Amino acid sequence: MINGAFRPWGKLQWLLGSPSLQSKEWFLIGVISTQDRCLSALRHGKTSFKLCHAAFLEVVDEPSQFSNLSKIRRDQNRQICEAETDPVNRETHVFGIFEPIRSLKRVVDSWLASGKVGNVILDVSTLPERFLFPILRWLVSSQAVENLVVTCMTPERYTHEDLAYDAQDASHLPTFANDPVQTEKTIKQVIVGVGFLPFSLPDWLKKTYSNPRSRISLIFPFPSNPDNVRKGWEFVRRVDANVSLNDDRQISRVAAYDVSGCFDRINLITSHGRSSAVYAPFGPKAHSVAMCLQALRTGAEAYFAHPSYYHPEYSTGIRLSNNLPDGNAYAIKLSGNNLYA
Repeated sequence: MINGAFRPWGKLQWLLGSPSLQSKEWFLIGVISTQDRCLSALRHGKTSFKLCHAAFLEVVDEPSQFSNLSKIRRDQNRQICEAETDPVNRETHVFGIFEPIRSLKRVVDSWLASGKVGNVILDVSTLPERFLFPILRWLVSSQAVENLVVTCMTPERYTHEDLAYDAQDASHLPTFANDPVQTEKTIKQVIVGVGFLPFSLPDWLKKTYSNPRSRISLIFPFPSNPDNVRKGWEFVRRVDANVSLNDDRQISRVAAYDVSGCFDRINLITSHGRSSAVYAPFGPKAHSVAMCLQALRTGAEAYFAHPSYYHPEYSTGIRLSNNLPDGNAYAIKLSGNNLYA
């Protein structure tokens, strides 16, 4: 880009088909979930990139009225995954949604020590933030990972019902916590990703960051379709009801799929990290990835009110582009260089 960092991103088949990446073999990290799109990146493995190994996390929600249907949908996707991959080059690990982080760390450490992770694709399409943030931290910081690409695939539709339920109180995401007393005294910016469901976020903001020393900035996903915009403004209204947003400049509009643009907008908000910040990634996955990368760059905290369970039809179907699952891929590391450092 002009007068800024060049961070390649675009359609998955375009990025991974680029001259510098097309000959490489890739270690895919994905999720077995209830959503059809959880296997979209895998289905590019025969056409858009060379797959050397596929590692999947099957994340199981807390018990709920949806448990039976959720299990049926996960089982269906697991069976499809097993039918489309070589068992020698495939592994699946089952985690409860609130599994202790040390269990996840052991699995990721085994990947990093395997000698197979020089080139990694991390598909975050259906990866909960509680897993996304620490995994991205470990991959970015590992010298074993030379090339790291994050993918986010597109469904055909989202449910009109609530996407998630029974959220915990807002608390730090694993590996993204500092001294809370010191943090509250020094934080000048609270950067919130605008999504559909704020859960306990407004109360947390009022309790923790309603003092005049801290400025709340919202990253609003726009452009978007009218229904998503309506839900986004309802999210903003609920935040404003608790902490009184007084300045239009507290709301920044960034396209929902633009990791690099969101990262750069946060740079402007924080004066390139000189103004200390904490992050609350309640918005689209691309914005969550950008916030994670910013938190890694500055050693900042990240908070989330994590749901106990998700709607089993959170999204359904797979949007196609040129007869391939549609979605975007973002280069995070190339030839060992962190493009978001």
